Amino acid sequence: MSSNSKSSNLLFSYFSFLQNLLLLVLEICPPFLRTMVFKLTFKEFGKNVRVDYKCYFRYPSKIKIGNNVKINRGCEFFPSRQFKDAFIVIEDDAVLGPNITFFGAGHDPETQQLLDIAATIRVGRGAYICGNSTIRYGVTIGAGAVVAAGSVVTKDVPANTVVGGVPAQTIKSRFNKN
Repeated sequence: MSSNSKSSNLLFSYFSFLQNLLLLVLEICPPFLRTMVFKLTFKEFGKNVRVDYKCYFRYPSKIKIGNNVKINRGCEFFPSRQFKDAFIVIEDDAVLGPNITFFGAGHDPETQQLLDIAATIRVGRGAYICGNSTIRYGVTIGAGAVVAAGSVVTKDVPANTVVGGVPAQTIKSRFNKN
């Protein structure tokens, strides 16, 4: 292993250690202190945002959260660090159930080297993602859409649509009067 690679691994290890230490301290802080830290570390952090405890944010500077967003216990956010234009965006009035995982980056299975790939995840205004769901990089969940519990979302979800399953498929329109 080259000297440059060893230095990079060492820096990453210390970054990970310090980040986990900060997250541990945040777990015992009252909500107003947590909110102050979030406002300082996130790319954007709106008003009236509620983040429950036991949530994990890998690179908060790559996460944008709108106003009136509710993030339930145990949600995990993994945006890409190395792709400058890839973010996780949660728009106004979205509600996230417990234990949702956002994978904003991954590896391209079409290449032998499994090259890094990433794309923005966008959760639209007023969308609701039920617990234990997984959202993949490059997915847009439309405004007012609902993702059923335990779903794995690998493709865009149209606005005001209910999807569910593995992989998530359209179940119905949200406001169908029939």
